[in-house]
Amino acid sequence: MRPSRQVTMNPMRIALSLSLSVLLSAGPSLGDEAAAKTKVEEFGGQVLGIAQNVEGVRVLLPPRTFEGRVLVDGDLGVLKDLGMVVELDLKNTGITDAGLEHLSGLTNLKRLHLEKTKITDAGLEHMKGLGELEYLNLYGTAVTDAGLEHLKGLGKLRNLYLWQTGVSFEAAQTFHQELSAEGNENLEINLGWEKEILSRARLAALKAQAAANAPEAAEEGSEESAQDGNAEDPDFATRILPIFQSRCTDCHGEEKQRAGLRLDTFELVVKGSNEGAVVKAGDLIESALFQRITLPAGDDDIMPPKGDPLSQEQIALVKNWIASGAKAKAEPRSEAPRVDEDAPVEPSSVFVEYVQPIFMEHCVECHGEEKPKAGLRLDSLAGVLKGVEDEAVVVAGKPEESTLYQRITLPAGDDDIMPPKGDPLAKAQTDLIKLWIVSGGK
Repeated sequence: MRPSRQVTMNPMRIALSLSLSVLLSAGPSLGDEAAAKTKVEEFGGQVLGIAQNVEGVRVLLPPRTFEGRVLVDGDLGVLKDLGMVVELDLKNTGITDAGLEHLSGLTNLKRLHLEKTKITDAGLEHMKGLGELEYLNLYGTAVTDAGLEHLKGLGKLRNLYLWQTGVSFEAAQTFHQELSAEGNENLEINLGWEKEILSRARLAALKAQAAANAPEAAEEGSEESAQDGNAEDPDFATRILPIFQSRCTDCHGEEKQRAGLRLDTFELVVKGSNEGAVVKAGDLIESALFQRITLPAGDDDIMPPKGDPLSQEQIALVKNWIASGAKAKAEPRSEAPRVDEDAPVEPSSVFVEYVQPIFMEHCVECHGEEKPKAGLRLDSLAGVLKGVEDEAVVVAGKPEESTLYQRITLPAGDDDIMPPKGDPLAKAQTDLIKLWIVSGGK
């Protein structure tokens, strides 16, 4: 009988074998990643690096492939082999709730564009594990209030865009309050122009700025008010065209017309681009030009694409021009509608913490319980919303139509400025009041 043979493994061979096993189980191989990248490029999409020395990739998938085939949910299966996906852009694709199932493993994802896709509340359930997500754009989707329930675990979310969805402002406020209570101080929610819910961090920064830089801010605010005295109804030739000429006509002028769009005359602005109108009179949400100039800094679709974004003053002028009818000539504005006296007067935390202290310090001497000048009291939310006799002083969501905001932003020395004595309010203070009105004035 032959003696059994003892097999001795080479320690180096064992180490190499174990290392190979670890690499194979750790994720997609280099070959898989290369094949997946090729597949995305065959679709007509792109896989791009984020920045030098920054790990991860950015993936852009088109609505249709080069051959004209509509991208379908199953095509997203390629994502699992792309390594660390940090940003994913699926806007305008036909992706549905089923497609979002392929996102559940992208645990490093920080930015996600789902604008104008076919997703609903059910699809958001697949996003519960995306704990690193900071930016989520759901503009133009069928998401409703119920869908926000699936997003409550996204503790690092900073920017949530809900333009033209079924999400109500009230539900967004509740969602914001719940995440803030759990420690998210940076979440900001945007449901459209003048429907922005600011983060506690930004409100606190404004409050600190108001306290620390009041003299400088007051002077700056007075200068800006003087410059924008007729910003409520801007004339195209004198207020809007100069903005386009200084920031837009390099790409959209006589010599160069990207996407067939020219912004160097009123008629050409109204005509729009190769894809249709970019301005819809009276409708900010349907005005693509306005959407593009109000995107977050750094967004790939922001206009202008180079240099700093338009200033808040420039955006306000364009906004008011579109909202007032996008006319060639300015016309007098109609009187602001009155705030509903039967509206609930439960003060919001923003009013109590940031706005009421300003009124108590600067306004109640003339508009308090003892001396309600002109019948106006500013010592409570109910008094502010009641206004003066038959006239509201705050129009919810519309600071430019709110008499109170108009009066506190008049140039220093104007006979109608409020408060009439002492220094004007600091710009940081008027900004807080403006943002409170923009957020619903509650």
